[in-house]
Amino acid sequence: MSLIRRQDRSPIVAILFIQALVYGGLYLLSPYLEALLGYTIPLFWGMLAQGVFAGLITALCGFSRWWIVGQAALPPLAVLALAANIPVWVFPVILILLVLIFWNVATNRVPLYLTNKETAAALLDMCPKTSGLHFADLGSGLGGTLRFLARHLPDARFTGLETAPLPFAATYLFGKFGGPRNLSFRFQDIWKQDLAEFDIVYCFLSPVPMARLFEKAKNELKPGSLFISNSFAIPEHEPDEVVLLEDRRKTRLLVWKM
Repeated sequence: MSLIRRQDRSPIVAILFIQALVYGGLYLLSPYLEALLGYTIPLFWGMLAQGVFAGLITALCGFSRWWIVGQAALPPLAVLALAANIPVWVFPVILILLVLIFWNVATNRVPLYLTNKETAAALLDMCPKTSGLHFADLGSGLGGTLRFLARHLPDARFTGLETAPLPFAATYLFGKFGGPRNLSFRFQDIWKQDLAEFDIVYCFLSPVPMARLFEKAKNELKPGSLFISNSFAIPEHEPDEVVLLEDRRKTRLLVWKM
């Protein structure tokens, strides 16, 4: 299954390949099954089998449970939606909205993780209370963490980088209409952003980009800067500090001093 689950391949490609593979297999087998059973297999049962086998293969390929559940549920749900006479235009609209929200899942294998309030408070405690501090959130999502920090540290600057279109549009509008003046958001690929201007870089991404991102941070951040990863470790690089939080997630903040 390693061919399907390559780290440098978009999960969307792998997910579609699995569904196509299962569909092709069931299509070839269905005449023999129907001859054996003596009746035509109903569409719903066929799509239910499609979902079950697609979910099993997705699990064997090492995908997270959300991908597994989605793979298993999508085919039978599509049949039920058609049976309910839902207007055809609803489906492409839903697809477009999902792509706009979860753009980074398809492009960089990075889900939309949101930092909780307990973690934001811990980040506030880690920030030096001096003027001129520049804090960056790589993959700022809906921007709630940065708005919290910017309100509590008015003498510091906060910058969020995001490439998912809908979350960025929301945070940009929030910033323009009533957001703190020391807060800005950029529609910027983190790989094209020079990190040298930041004193603290925070990210809550996924295991996939961490090794590459850490090398980028080592090469670009100033001496004394902090690199903070929410939950995701960096292979072969032990953090200088680990902050354990008593939240529901049992969050770990992994801190490296450059």
